[in-house]
Parts: sequence; structure tokens; C-alpha cells
Amino acid sequence: MASINFTATPTCARFMKSASFGRLIAGPVGSGKTTGCLFELFRRSCEQAPAPDGYRYTRWAIVRQTLKQLKDTVLKDITTWLDGIATYKVSENTIYVTIGDVKSEWILIPLDNLDDQRRLLSMQLTGAWMSESIEMDVGLVDSLAGRLGRYPSAALGGATWFGMIADTNMPSEGSDWHRFMTNPPPDWQIFIQPGGLEANAENLNWLTQTTETLKLPVDDPARIAQGRTYYERLARGHGSDWVLRYVHAQYGNDPSGTAVFRESFNRGFHVVKDLQPVSGHPIIIGQDFGRDPCSVICQLDHKGRLLVLAEVAAEDIGLEAHIERALRPALMNERYLGKAVAMVGDPSGISKSSIYEETTFDVLKRMGFMAFPAPTNDIDPRLRAVEAFLLGQRDGGPAIIFDEERCPSLIQAMAGGYRYAKTRTGVRKPSPDKNEYSHIADALQYACLAAHGGMAGLFAKRMAGRPRSTRPKMRPGAWT
Repeated sequence: MASINFTATPTCARFMKSASFGRLIAGPVGSGKTTGCLFELFRRSCEQAPAPDGYRYTRWAIVRQTLKQLKDTVLKDITTWLDGIATYKVSENTIYVTIGDVKSEWILIPLDNLDDQRRLLSMQLTGAWMSESIEMDVGLVDSLAGRLGRYPSAALGGATWFGMIADTNMPSEGSDWHRFMTNPPPDWQIFIQPGGLEANAENLNWLTQTTETLKLPVDDPARIAQGRTYYERLARGHGSDWVLRYVHAQYGNDPSGTAVFRESFNRGFHVVKDLQPVSGHPIIIGQDFGRDPCSVICQLDHKGRLLVLAEVAAEDIGLEAHIERALRPALMNERYLGKAVAMVGDPSGISKSSIYEETTFDVLKRMGFMAFPAPTNDIDPRLRAVEAFLLGQRDGGPAIIFDEERCPSLIQAMAGGYRYAKTRTGVRKPSPDKNEYSHIADALQYACLAAHGGMAGLFAKRMAGRPRSTRPKMRPGAWT
């Protein structure tokens, strides 16, 4: 048997090091995802604890939409890489991997055959690999999860590790897999490789190499440049939607609608980890009213960047309860202590209630907030204000930055959840759809209107003239 020499790409390495029950790796075509997954199964097989008889037993299901796809891709890769230790039995659609004390079964399961589907959901498995998962129903994840960790049996020592892995190209925005990847279950991790034309693209040193470039070191610039021609050719030969998903490794256009900010929002450019507020600048809260009030905590810094620091959302609750139970406690975080706070919201809030002689802005002021109505409620200027920040740059970086951990729903909205709906005839509607992302998106729009339109300066002036304390001054005689 020839020696096996495999080095994982950076994203594949992180994927393989994870111990999560479920892991999905996504990226462009040709980026080494399949190879990474097959070596993950092989590694887990070798790491299985020996049974009482001394052998390491594992059983894996490898699932794809058709048997032809499995044979043309997965089977060929496995038998090539594991030549001499992997034996394929056609009658059983099973690969037997045997080396030393390792005895592992890798069963190929196509989903286009009903008998195979029933067989899959009755198996006793160590784990499963969903190859090109976006071709399958996302509901299979839950159905398949119940079959894992059942082999080897307790009598054979039980599974040292069990779980599910998946590889895929990028799905379309708004699809079930897009929702799964942007909001994964608690026991899943998602790993996304860089696009094929990015500076840190992976696996370039093995793509479309020539006899001459293969003699060069794996990190030689000429070898990397040769590999990049693979993606350059694909980018020239396909439509923009295909290139977006399969070359640039980005979510594709939503076929049921159009993401509002699909051309301007870039997760890799606009999203960072642990975004901190700066001193000396007021906090701007974009506020959406209604029975599902949403607040977006922002700050315009000294560079003119809009820092989107956190989101505070609620469902089926009044504004006062939202502020007391959610927004005010959030603002008591030490990140915001000592900073002036101003709120800008839907201008419809200036109307008085039909029951009480009080407007929504009166309520906010009564609760201690400096609150202003946004300049307009028209959707076009609101969207343009957001676009101005998304398309702008400050010192070569983004003009708007989102905190990854503290703004999960807002980032999903920007990445495609907030979108234009289409009529039954396929015509795009003029306004974004009212869905689960529209309230948080509206709140951001009010903050962007304030920051982009110069209201931040107005806030600062108003705050400068406010007394630091609203308590009455104590007369000297009171000390006697």
C-alpha cells in the first residue's frame, strides 16, 4: 500500500478539529471539501476505541441524491485516496475500510430510491456524511440524527464519537438550507471557506496544475497563480448567479424574492467579532414601535463609521414593557455606562393615542430618553440611508460595522432574510416584505437616517445643554 499524505486546508482543519455533533463545511467548487470529509470519516474510524476483541468497529452512511453522483464523486475519491485499504462491494453499495485493527463500513445511500431511504432510517450507525447537502431536504438532518451513535453497540464498547458531517456549495438566500446555515441548531457548527478568487482561497496549489508547477513548493506564488486560473475560467464561463455561489462562495439570489441588500452587504466585510463602542460619542438607538418593538443600539464614531453594537428585539409586547424588561437592562451593560443616549424612531409615533393624551415620543421622554422622530417614514430614503453606509468606506474599511455575536437577527436580515416579495406573476413588489426580519431592519433604517442625515450632531448639541442630573439643587441651609 502506498503511503497516504493529506494536509487539510485551513477551513477543513478547523472543521475536522471540531467535536460538535453536527458540522457543515461550505465553499466554492474544487476547494477540497469532499476530501476533507472522507478523511474525517477515516480519522474517526481510526480513533474509535477497540472493542473487547481488539478491533475498532464503525459504520457510516454516506448520503447523496443519486447513486450515480455517489459513484462519480465520493466513491472515486475514497478509492483513490484509500487505495489498498478500501474495498467496494457493488452488491452491497458498501465500502469496507480495513487497516490494522480498523474495521469500518461506509455505506452509500442514494435518496432517489425509496427502498434506500427506508433502509437509511432503520440503520444502526456511528455517523453520517451528507454529500452536497443542499440537494437534499433539510428535514433529513433531524430524521437521520436519531440513527447515529447506535453502532458499535454497548457490548462492543459504544461509539467513541458519533455525529453528522455535511459538505456543500452555497445555497440560495431564503432557502431552507440558508436558514439552517445562518441560524444553525445549538449542536451544529458551520464552516465557510473563502471564495475561489479571494486572496486566501484554499486548495489552489492542487487545482489545474501542470507537470512543471507540481514540482514547485506548495506555497510557491507561481503554483498558486496556476490554481487560481481554475476559478478565473469558471467566472468567465457562467452567469453571475452561478458564479456568486460556486466561485465566490456567497449565498445566491433568492428565487422567491430579492434580498434588499444583496448587492451591498458583504458578511466578510461588514461583520466583525466583539465590536466595542468608543468614548466621547453618543449612543444612537434606532427604534421600531408596534407590538413587536425592536431596538438597534448604534454609535457614530470619530471616523464617521456607524457601529451597530447590539440588537434588542421583542415579540407581542408593548413599548413600555420592552424598554423596562429588555432595552434598559441592555443599556446598563458597562459597555454603555456614562455615554449619552438618544433615540430615533418611526415618525408616526408623534400621533397621540385615541385613548390617552400622549404620543409614543411622550412615553419615551417620560421614561427618561431623549427621543426624536426620524426625518421621514418613506421606504426609499430609509433604504438609501442604509445603502450609503454599506457602499461607503472609511480609511479603506467599511462605513458600517455589525457585531457578529450581538446582532444575529439583523445580520440574517441583511444577508437575505429582509427581501422584496414577488407577485404570483413573478413581478417584484416595490416594498420589502413584512416578515420576521422587517422590524429589526426598520429599526436600523431609522438609526441610519439619523446618522446619515446629520441628526447625530443635533443629538450632541442637545445633550451638551442638558444637566447631568435632574435632581433639584440642595440649598446651603439644608446642611445645617
